[in-house]
Amino acid sequence: MLFLIQIICVTILLIAIPSLFYLLGRNFIPKAFRRIAYELHLWLGIVSGLILFVVCLSGTLLTFKTEMILFLEQDRYYVKESAAIPKSLEELVSLIEAAEQGKVVRVTIPPVNDQAWIFNVKKENANSAKLPAGMPALHAMLGTAYLVNPYTGESLGPQRSKIYIFFMALTFLHRFLLLDIRTGQIIVGSATLIFLVLVVSGLCLWFPMKLRVWKGWASGLRIRTKKGWGRFLYDFHNTLGFYVLIPVVIMALTGPIVSFAWYRSATEQLLRAKPFGKALEKPVASKTIPTTMQRLKWDDFIVRGNQIANRKGITRLSFPQSPKGSVTFQHIGAGFCNIAATDKIQFDQYTGELLQCDLFDQLPFNEKIASLIFPLHNGEIFGTVSKAIYFVTCLIATSLPITGVILWAKKLRSRYVKRKKRLT
Repeated sequence: MLFLIQIICVTILLIAIPSLFYLLGRNFIPKAFRRIAYELHLWLGIVSGLILFVVCLSGTLLTFKTEMILFLEQDRYYVKESAAIPKSLEELVSLIEAAEQGKVVRVTIPPVNDQAWIFNVKKENANSAKLPAGMPALHAMLGTAYLVNPYTGESLGPQRSKIYIFFMALTFLHRFLLLDIRTGQIIVGSATLIFLVLVVSGLCLWFPMKLRVWKGWASGLRIRTKKGWGRFLYDFHNTLGFYVLIPVVIMALTGPIVSFAWYRSATEQLLRAKPFGKALEKPVASKTIPTTMQRLKWDDFIVRGNQIANRKGITRLSFPQSPKGSVTFQHIGAGFCNIAATDKIQFDQYTGELLQCDLFDQLPFNEKIASLIFPLHNGEIFGTVSKAIYFVTCLIATSLPITGVILWAKKLRSRYVKRKKRLT
């Protein structure tokens, strides 16, 4: 709860600083300041409107991506033997490696008993031709993901179904507009930065002309439905835009981190911590020199990891990629209102010695924010609750370019009619 309050306070501060400049500006040059805000909001909105519409719409559809995949493919992701005791991880790995003719590099265990486990199998001659652009690199690193019944050891087939591929393509539309990765990053990242300017300028325009009059504030907090469709559209654009201000700012601030190296560096300097936290760090090496020593069983690492980190959610075990590699255990928070934090623990693969322990609750606030950039952006930060908020937010954000263009067209038509009357 304290962490949620801290996030809200930081976001409000980011919004309050430009708002303060605006209020100061109104006292000295009210008309000029408001005019600048209007022109920025109008023309930048026109330039980026179509891109923002596509990005926000795809983001809306991706909010409940995991839930949609599980719902549409229940026969593949859910198993019937949920009351039984699952086979040992050691046995499951042997069965899958024999069945798929590859090497298991990672296993993901869901937080519920009736769901299939995900085994990433790396093959020497893997075919990635059917994957969307940009996927082969990830495929080469983690291999192919297979759904496995943990009670029978039966492979339920690759996770990469038509529905899964559709959502992956939707992800590439959201991040790269289905263009070349670098080109798409620049376009989407630039549009997101413009969106930040639109948010600030829109907030400036939302403030009432008379700050001490309650009616001015009240008009910006409600949608009037009995004063014509023009007023309705204006209130819809103005009021709903204000209500989703905080989550929109969070999404817009975290989005360009993926697109621009300079933005990522600036974020690192601001937070005094690397974006995405420890997730991108290379695993530490095992201290033991491998000779004839046998490694511990995979189940032993699960037991040891659970003794150190007891976060409710997804359990993930990444296997060493070389004789000197270490075993990485992760607990990733998931659920209705659980924070999507990650506890990461690394063990010596031969002795089980603890090599490195990064528990989220022990991190300072700046490193917590850095490690949560991705869930802050996609709405997974507080599970289903935050996803629902982000879904509504993205839906409203998708409508803003549409209502903005309609209002602009309506204003142009009104000017045209007035000019025509003056000439006649």
